[in-house]
Amino acid sequence: MIFETLTGQLSVVITLAFGTLLIVLYPLINKENKYFAWFSVVMGVIVFLLLIWFTFGNEVIREQILRYGLH
Repeated sequence: MIFETLTGQLSVVITLAFGTLLIVLYPLINKENKYFAWFSVVMGVIVFLLLIWFTFGNEVIREQILRYGLH
């Protein structure tokens, strides 16, 4: 049980980190290639939207977040 919770929390953190990395790299990539930089930002936003959709789209997870919060 504890490993399932830990795995779920780690996957959320890794997904958030990946999406943030894609968005934060925009200024660095923009110096080299504008199209790849915009692709990076768009993919970062898509990663965030998918994470929110999977998290709040599941009614069990949504109910637990509304009842117990995000801690």
